[in-house]
Amino acid sequence: MKKRSYYGLLSTIALSGFGDAFGLLAMEWLAYEITGSKLTMGALALSSGIPELVLRLFGSPLTDRLPRGRLMAGLAATRLLAIALPLAAGLMGGLQLWQLFLAAGLSGSCAALFQPTAMALVPDVADSRKLTRAFAVIDGSRNAAALVGPALAGATVAGLGTLAALWINAVCYTAAIVMLLFLPKNRHSGNSPSNASNAGIAGYLREIAEGFSFYRQFPAMLTVMGMVAVSNMSSIAIWTMMVPYVREILQRDAAAMGTMTTAAALGTLTGLAIISLLREIKQRRMAMICSLMAIGLFNTILALANSYPVALAVVFAAGLSGPFFGSLSSSLHGKLVPGRLQGRVNAIRFLIGGGLQPLGAFVGSAVAQQFGLQVMILAAGLLPMLTSCAALLLPGLKSLNGDLAELDIDAPGRGNGAIGEENVRIQGEG
Repeated sequence: MKKRSYYGLLSTIALSGFGDAFGLLAMEWLAYEITGSKLTMGALALSSGIPELVLRLFGSPLTDRLPRGRLMAGLAATRLLAIALPLAAGLMGGLQLWQLFLAAGLSGSCAALFQPTAMALVPDVADSRKLTRAFAVIDGSRNAAALVGPALAGATVAGLGTLAALWINAVCYTAAIVMLLFLPKNRHSGNSPSNASNAGIAGYLREIAEGFSFYRQFPAMLTVMGMVAVSNMSSIAIWTMMVPYVREILQRDAAAMGTMTTAAALGTLTGLAIISLLREIKQRRMAMICSLMAIGLFNTILALANSYPVALAVVFAAGLSGPFFGSLSSSLHGKLVPGRLQGRVNAIRFLIGGGLQPLGAFVGSAVAQQFGLQVMILAAGLLPMLTSCAALLLPGLKSLNGDLAELDIDAPGRGNGAIGEENVRIQGEG
């Protein structure tokens, strides 16, 4: 049953990721065709990002209170309805910009809890001794879908139109919902409040606070998520402007846009394959800092690239660099967070890591509109490079090094879901 749950989760993530590639490209392409404005692209990302952040904060206890498989199915169903709105309007010939914004807002709201809930399920359905590999395979399944999806989505938009891409997204969500409904229950399938102290608004707010308490216990992990936030802010600024970049700088069409996204996914998948073949990385601090530095470096090169083949190579290299940070961060969270709190902590994790994304998307579009695309991409590439240099000066990150097998995960309070006692610490090397 555990193996069945794991592969069911893998398939669900792959299906939803494959469908998202079609829906995202279709809505971005439609928005740019309707307005031709870079600011509209940033505003579209903002309309998705702000509801995502708000629900990720205030909805985080739901990922632990409700059966996680059923919650993910409900979220996928709502995203299906969001995609159906512009699809129906387009079929009737009355598609308007506000419908794309509403669909983006609904989709962002559901994405707020979908991914954290999925990540919260991984420690329950994977061997605790192989969490780094388990998370790498999960990331790999999502990126394998992203590898094929964007290229096919670009070809679909170029050959059959944007509505066909939205149809494919809807079919993928439907299949994901069916798989989630048949996902076996796990031991943390739902943790509804069992006493008066956990009931009501005060109890709900207390559960939100418990999601933050992990980062008070492990401040080095809060620093890691700050680094993630800067990197994600820079990346979203660049990828929000990728449609104008492909059309104006590279002088290419939707198929080329899909291939660019595929190249990035192929790089990520290659990086994940390398990680899955490696033994446990002990020097996590330096691996994560170098990963962040490389992402920034390749993005600065992208700013100077006017050649389509060069741009493809650069986004591949940036994708290759990312998993060394992401998989290590995921495995640390999987090891250190108690099962009862996995949903909340993962929601807060994505909240912190993605908290600057709406700002990055909108400010990036404004800078691109005012100073040009290449200036914006150059600035967005330099920011994570500066952040990684600053991280080298933080001695607290050295606590991330060492053998996690030495971590006292069976300390009192660990089994019943408490954050842990004072003797629960990362055993670092230096």
